[in-house]
Amino acid sequence: MEACDKEIKKLFEMGTFSIVDENDIPPGHKSINCCMSFKIKKDGVGNILEYRARCNADGRHQEVGSYGDTFAPTSTFSCIRSICSIVAQEGLTLYQFGVNGAFLLAECKERVYINLPGRYRLPKGKMLQRRRLISGLKQAGIRCL
Repeated sequence: MEACDKEIKKLFEMGTFSIVDENDIPPGHKSINCCMSFKIKKDGVGNILEYRARCNADGRHQEVGSYGDTFAPTSTFSCIRSICSIVAQEGLTLYQFGVNGAFLLAECKERVYINLPGRYRLPKGKMLQRRRLISGLKQAGIRCL
């Protein structure tokens, strides 16, 4: 549960949501549920370093027309192998890194309303409007480039 609390706190600190009244939501707009996905981060020996949680939108329920492009950049194994080959030939150093909250850096241009996952509740009559994207929304992949 500590990992979940940390994730929700990060989302609010980064200005991912704005709290709006349910009465201000235009007719026909539906809210999207969120769920948490979990991962255990281990060191090279297999010892547990930390538990991680990520809040994901259930993008399957986004209505067609409520989002634009849905491209998500991915790499193939042959592409990674080619890069490693060039690095070895040129005597370069290859670094790998992750960006925490990468999806949260992109602004959400569409009106998307979210329900918090599990035990997290808002006061009655309140709803979250997305100001930034999160994993699971159809438009998240292309906006993070």
